[in-house]
Amino acid sequence: MPEPLFLFILAALVFSAFIKGSLGMGFSTICLAILANVIELKTAISIVVVPSLISNLMVMLDAGNWKISIQRFWLMLLMTAPGMLLGLQLLRQTDNSASLLVLAVVLISYGIWGLRNHEFRIEDNYVKRLNPLIGLTTGAVNGATGSQIFPVMPYLLSLDLNKDVVVQTINLSFTLCSLIMLVGLFSINALDTQSMLTYSLGLAPVMFGVWLGNKLRRKLSDRRFRQSVMILIVVLGALLLFR
Repeated sequence: MPEPLFLFILAALVFSAFIKGSLGMGFSTICLAILANVIELKTAISIVVVPSLISNLMVMLDAGNWKISIQRFWLMLLMTAPGMLLGLQLLRQTDNSASLLVLAVVLISYGIWGLRNHEFRIEDNYVKRLNPLIGLTTGAVNGATGSQIFPVMPYLLSLDLNKDVVVQTINLSFTLCSLIMLVGLFSINALDTQSMLTYSLGLAPVMFGVWLGNKLRRKLSDRRFRQSVMILIVVLGALLLFR
């Protein structure tokens, strides 16, 4: 691989890792959007998959609040798996371009609505009933479109949670979805194994980017964190739209 391309890929990984550490999400979507401009998508996915999982783990270790996240949202996380299987079936059987368009518009609209200081709150007594539905829907949307943040992120932001619990819970969801997707991609030989192994050996820059982002997140107030997440949601929706 030419050295300029190698350095460009490393820079994309570090930038995406910094965003991930700062806001708890966005690594895969942002990194793939950057890399897909210079290399084929299959290779880009293979490069991103292991650093994405490592970034999830680092953010979860930094965020803490494991007990709260698992106790309150274990059923939501569990239902992600059958949702993913359903979404992957839909992906195989239909053209997902319309689904991507709808999802992009929803994310952009929600992000702009949130940036206008609107807040939608869900009462705690509804959480147990909504958790399995949110998990199933999140898995289905991820399997069908590749997006991991809807509706789980808007759902978590609508609850009375501090930013670290939100970050921990969303990354538990991301990790489960990523592992299921990884197994699925391996089963259909859709990974460039050589590229995956090559960039797995260079995880230090990714870990540095996440570490820097984690330091920034600790300084963000809950209000500033929410505003920053809304901006990122708009950006992710725009990236889906252009895909």
